[in-house]
Amino acid sequence: MLNLKYYRGDDVVKEVNFYGTEIDPNVTSNEYGQFKMTVDGIEVEDLSDATFWRLNKLRRSFSYDTFSQGIQKLEPGKAMCKLGGPAMGITLETRYLTYQNHRIVHDEMRPVYDRSLNCLYQRRYQPVNENAREAARGVVETLRTIGEMYSPIEQD
Repeated sequence: MLNLKYYRGDDVVKEVNFYGTEIDPNVTSNEYGQFKMTVDGIEVEDLSDATFWRLNKLRRSFSYDTFSQGIQKLEPGKAMCKLGGPAMGITLETRYLTYQNHRIVHDEMRPVYDRSLNCLYQRRYQPVNENAREAARGVVETLRTIGEMYSPIEQD
């Protein structure tokens, strides 16, 4: 349902994934064991259900265009520094569902928010709605914390 990708240049160097099973997009209930988290493909087993439920609640604030009012694709700017090395940043993706006659006919992971980790990375996505942007930031910081606790990324 959520995917946080760390980029170094054009390469994904780390991924944090939040999964759910049997999720009804119209129901906010959460059941024990319904969610799981992986960092670089390795399951994180000791997270509380409260963390999962918080991520699921925040996800609903920006996952659907009716709540987020759409995702802005930002105009690229110019790098404002003379830092050596590759651009580094993170992109948050979420699962979007396409319905037809009340049935899911297509699903895909779409970028909804990104954040630079150095001045060379140019941001490209953000939700239009302020509440959706705040929810996306909350998800990014939660997933970053989990990712750093379970698999620290090497800094240059």
